[in-house]
Amino acid sequence: MVEFGSLALKVARSENLPVLPQVASSVLRLADDPNASPKMMERVIEKDPAVTAKILRVANSAYYGLSNVGDIGRAIGVLGMNAVRSLVVGVVFQQMASSREHAPSYSKLEYWRHSLAVAVTSRILAKLKMPDLAEELYVAGMMHDVGMLVMDRFCPDEFDRAILFARAQQVPLNLAEKLVLGFDHCQVGAMLASKWGLTPMVARAIEFHHRPASDSESASTNAIVSLADGLAHRAGFTNNVPLTKLPDWSEALSIVGIPEAQLEVVQQVVVQEVIRAQEAFKIV
Repeated sequence: MVEFGSLALKVARSENLPVLPQVASSVLRLADDPNASPKMMERVIEKDPAVTAKILRVANSAYYGLSNVGDIGRAIGVLGMNAVRSLVVGVVFQQMASSREHAPSYSKLEYWRHSLAVAVTSRILAKLKMPDLAEELYVAGMMHDVGMLVMDRFCPDEFDRAILFARAQQVPLNLAEKLVLGFDHCQVGAMLASKWGLTPMVARAIEFHHRPASDSESASTNAIVSLADGLAHRAGFTNNVPLTKLPDWSEALSIVGIPEAQLEVVQQVVVQEVIRAQEAFKIV
């Protein structure tokens, strides 16, 4: 049995942790700095040629509707710093999720598809309710299940048992994790968010996306990610545990304030958006 305290100690010591690439952490800081300039962001991104190439390819895809964007400066000029922040996070997170799994029942491809779906859905919902936060909520949606990467690395056997238990008993994975390990990916993700220095809004969404009202300070943004998570599951992006009875989303729905009837339309948009995003990121 893996103790949460021992796992927390490994996170504190950065022992073999997933590392947020320097380009991503720098871009996240710059996007939140009112004094940062587009030129500063351009210089940071261009220090990583591999990320630069991938960003330009995705930026020139049909998903972003651009063409002939030949450099990062042009991409920032057309899309804006916030949108480029989201694009950088998407690119580096895909790279982080591309390594081999340790838990036999865990598919990182399924994980990445779900993360992308929640990111896209969070942005769509935010544009309806809090448009100024749409890109930061995209980042929160992308990273909401990041604790699973740590669990797959440090406790793969227990994590595998939790996945199999969730599938067999048809319960949400976070509940199965608590039964098997005594803690869940939300708690682990919160530790990693602190280690990475993520913004408070993103960190709280990671910790509270399964119980958004538990954190009154960020309940509205937590609920956006929680509702996006539910919609992604309903759209078929289930992150390794397809459920016949989907988790209750009434709490998140009441906080966000979107009529449930409207969600069917949102879900149809989400499916199309995720298909286009997958094509842009070359997810197979």
